[in-house]
Amino acid sequence: MNATAYAEFRAAEGARLNEIAADAERSPDMWARPVPSCGDWTLQALIEHCATVWTFVRSSITAGGRADLAAIARPPGSVSQWHADAFDALTSLMTERPPSAEAWTWDPEEQSMSFWWRRMAHECTMHRWDAEAALGITPAPITPELAVDGVDELFDVYVRLRRPDGFAGDGETVHLHATDAHGEWVITRTPDGMQVQRAHAKSDAAVRGPAQDLLLFVWGRIDPERLETFGRTDLLDEWQRDVRF
Repeated sequence: MNATAYAEFRAAEGARLNEIAADAERSPDMWARPVPSCGDWTLQALIEHCATVWTFVRSSITAGGRADLAAIARPPGSVSQWHADAFDALTSLMTERPPSAEAWTWDPEEQSMSFWWRRMAHECTMHRWDAEAALGITPAPITPELAVDGVDELFDVYVRLRRPDGFAGDGETVHLHATDAHGEWVITRTPDGMQVQRAHAKSDAAVRGPAQDLLLFVWGRIDPERLETFGRTDLLDEWQRDVRF
């Protein structure tokens, strides 16, 4: 995916989050709706989390180093206005700085704005899906292109940096296969953690389905029963129990 596509996805998904937050301000009972995919969070907690993330990323880029997350507090005014202002400020900054510009990130191997162009597109998209699920409606689909990139990002970044020893095992394998896009991955469990390859191979467990559902599965948003599964489905249950970010 290119930077233009990331920017378009970020803009559209952020606008939808703004819309949901504004609706909640007009119907305050909406704020208390639980977010099924995010533990004990309510819709208000989710929107506040998003506003905090937008503020944190913008502050870190501007400062050239990691901002103090604990120091970020909700400003006076409504939650929806905080979210809208924080998202607008982040968007303005990212518009000013191309993907090639140097920037602090929490990935030591990628200290450029390209990291944030990608990460913010996925952050907006996943939490838009969470927010719509909290409303009790069928969330709008995530395009296959973005979903495949989201699975890649989880393995490229989150597994490598945050769970390098996660999903350890004794050589068991899991195959993920997108049915609506070019996307296949083989996860091999080793004593030191998981190894992931973009490949097709016979595995102990296999999961097939739309790229969106694979993305939602690996991020713990939906159960494996929502997909077509084969072989040792206990490995899929272990993934969802053990791999948390």
